[in-house]
Amino acid sequence: MKLNLFSLFIVLSIIVSAQKKLRVGEKIPFTKLVLLNGADKKTDIDLPNGKTTADKFVLVLFFDTKQSIKQIVDINQKLEQTLNRFQNNACKGASEIEYISICAEEKPEVWKKYLQDGNLINSKFNGKKTNYLAVKGIKDEAVKVFGADKFPSFFLVNPKGRLWLETDSTQALEQAFVSICKTNASVSTADIVGKLLVGEKEKKPLMQHIVYLINQKLDTVKSAITDAFGDFTFNKVDTTQNLTIRVAPTDKVKHGPLVFLAKLTGEIITEIKKTVKGEFEYKLLKVDVIILSPLEDSDDIILKYKKFEKTDLKNLQVSENVYYELNKFSITYEGELILDKIIAILKANPKVNLEVVSHTDARGDDAGNLTLSQKRSNAVLDYLSSKGIDKIRIKAFGKGESAIKNRCLNGVECSDKEHEFNRRTEFNFTKN
Repeated sequence: MKLNLFSLFIVLSIIVSAQKKLRVGEKIPFTKLVLLNGADKKTDIDLPNGKTTADKFVLVLFFDTKQSIKQIVDINQKLEQTLNRFQNNACKGASEIEYISICAEEKPEVWKKYLQDGNLINSKFNGKKTNYLAVKGIKDEAVKVFGADKFPSFFLVNPKGRLWLETDSTQALEQAFVSICKTNASVSTADIVGKLLVGEKEKKPLMQHIVYLINQKLDTVKSAITDAFGDFTFNKVDTTQNLTIRVAPTDKVKHGPLVFLAKLTGEIITEIKKTVKGEFEYKLLKVDVIILSPLEDSDDIILKYKKFEKTDLKNLQVSENVYYELNKFSITYEGELILDKIIAILKANPKVNLEVVSHTDARGDDAGNLTLSQKRSNAVLDYLSSKGIDKIRIKAFGKGESAIKNRCLNGVECSDKEHEFNRRTEFNFTKN
């Protein structure tokens, strides 16, 4: 009899546990969660409550420190790329997405080191992203109320406070956003960000200058003032319109010098020419809108190689930002993800050889930068070799700051984004 009662207790416990698991379509049974933030403070995070429709979807990523850092770095990159594509797209009545990561780890110091080692603190998502700690690990209330029973897993909460999706697949999440946005967005919206530069040979930022975005009716859609680096942002622009950038014809520009529109990296897109009315205007092409939107490039190195493979071309050069810590040359987890793609290409194409060429920005000593860039290329070679690629197929070069791609030469004050553009590694594939 005791055994039967015990068995009944186990069965009832399983039923109760199953009932507690949050199901797709169910209303979130809470509006706040208490978690630990990066400053070691307990923090309430607000979720849509269903009483009033919020203007956001909320994506919650659950993970723990038992997963390899590289796995979580890879997942995080894919999530941020997906969210960037759909942020500000009026999906299902919400124009914004909030991204929350929750780590089920009882020791804050372990969590912080995990984030630091994986460079997970720095976000490339252009919306709001916050990292939190569930301080009681898998027993934490945040884990229980969502019913997160495996790591990593994603929970997407809609503006009405209901669970829209639970999955462990980044592909499934992207497909969900495609469905949400394709059928419900009446307009396509995006942020447009750029830089204004002036000059002919030595281009300088056009600082503290007003710039307008106008539509085909000549109405001003947005306006902004450039910062100390000439950067400007137009938020949540309806990109279905025909748009023109207009630079106010002040004394700074109307008598010269030339005015240029550039990406935040300092890459020149076009000269903004003066009209017969004395205005400085440039009509944005559809491709310009894409270029000036702060989205990740989905055309990755493997896709570029596949396109090259179908041609009669003998050489392909691809530039990538292989990430290194400041003044160091060891490969980070983010860097390994890029190099793993290189390895896949080389293993699938045993007759292809590779040149690795590393570059630095212009900050620091010229000779020191040359040495550092060579060490970084050597580190790439060693990593590829450690994964089974014959060293005879690889040549490694360092060029330091000898091939700066924008205006940021020695002594020129530039933004971090402009300097980052020069810290690159080039992969030159050659078919034999």
